[in-house]
Formats: sequence, C-alpha cells, structure tokens
Amino acid sequence: MIQVKQVLQCLEQAAPYELAESWDNVGLLVGDPEAAIDGVLCALDITEAVVEEAAERGCNLIVAHHPVIFTSVSRVTADSVTGRILMAMIRKGISGICMHTNMDCAAAGVNDLLAASLGLTEVENMGAGENGNLGRVGNLPRAMSLAEFAEHVKLSLGAGGVRAADGGKMVRRVAVGGGACGKLMDYAAAKGADTFVIGDCSYDIMMRAHDIGLNLLDAGHFPTENPVARGFRDLIAAQFPALPVEVSDIHCDCITFY
Repeated sequence: MIQVKQVLQCLEQAAPYELAESWDNVGLLVGDPEAAIDGVLCALDITEAVVEEAAERGCNLIVAHHPVIFTSVSRVTADSVTGRILMAMIRKGISGICMHTNMDCAAAGVNDLLAASLGLTEVENMGAGENGNLGRVGNLPRAMSLAEFAEHVKLSLGAGGVRAADGGKMVRRVAVGGGACGKLMDYAAAKGADTFVIGDCSYDIMMRAHDIGLNLLDAGHFPTENPVARGFRDLIAAQFPALPVEVSDIHCDCITFY
C-alpha cells in the first residue's frame, strides 16, 4: 500500500520546500497523508474538470504545479470556483499536492524541463529568485533568427502563438523562466543571454527588453510550465513503478489564438 505521505516525501526530496518563494503555498494542500493511493493524476492546475477526470480515471491523488489554495480562504462554499474544487475533492476523497516555486527552482523542475523542451545545451542556473535558483540559461545547437526561433518555441511547446520583442540579435544563448518571469530579464542579460523565453508579459516589460537589446519571447504561461506535468509523472513513476501515474488529458491552455 502506497500512501499520500510517501509520494509527498518523494516530491519534497526532489523539490525541497526551502526552494519555494516566501509568499508561496506548497505541499499537501488537501487530503489525508495516511490515505492509500489508487492512482495519481498530474496536471498544471487543479480545476473542476481535472478533479472529475481524476475521479473517472480512478486517481485519488492529484499532483499539480499551481496551488489549489493560494490566497487566503475564509470559507469553502459552492459560490466560488475554489470552494467548488475543494468540496469536490473532499467529497470524492481526492488528495492534492502542489509544488509551485520550489519546483520552478528544483533540478529537473519547471525551468530545466523548459530548457530541455527547447533543446538547449550546457544549461546552467540563471541565479534569480529569493534563493538564487530561479531560471536557467543555455545554448542552442546553432544560431537562429528571431522569427525562426519563435516558430521553434511555438512548435516545441505546443503554444498557440508567441509574442516577441526584437532586441536586434541572432538567437544562440537563451534564458528561460516558466510563467511570469519578465522582471528577471537583468539576470538573463547578466548571464550573456541574447534571448529570454517566458510566459505572461506586459507591454512595459516588452519595451524594456527591446530597449536593452534583449530578444524577449512570451510563449504563454501554460505552454512554458506545462512540461512539469510530465516531470511529475516521470518522477513519481520512477519511485513507485507499481503505482498508476498519468498526465491529465483534458487540462489545456484556456487562451485561444484566432
């Protein structure tokens, strides 16, 4: 019998809590650590649809990146999305483990997986974040134009589209920061990156990247972080080969490009 606490310990070893940013909420957020696990479903987010999918697939543990409980929760009712998610999980006996910024910073975590998805080599720590472990930087096997690289990013991440600020350089040394990491561009530049791939980017950040001569690509929050779902699956499956571990089939980017 494999228990929730055993999977939690496996994830804690891979992504220690001390790697998380101080404002974050990580770990076992819903459920009983002593509960036996029938199956695990891995996703970027715990949504109402993901909870239903887990129940239908016989998975009573969901492992996700984004915390299902993030801001203060003063009540759990069906009047809010968070309330409905938590009520459904408890009613169906589904536990939830969320590994967020600690998984961003961990070795083989979000940013290493993002770098690997883009085919970067000689990957090293970008040195950002409260503990200096956020972001990665590496090299492409060959130089690309910004347009060619944007298409490469789009196809590699399955993104609906890519927004780019042209810093006026060929693309060869690339920094990555899954999710909203635009404000870390100075760390990318300090590591010699000519290009920075992130998700979620405001106009002022795009303008600043252009002004300092850094190519900046916004490939979307979901596409830049979603490789972690497969990372969770591979990590848990390697530790518990007899345990059914699956990646969500229905969770996808809610942003559509027309």
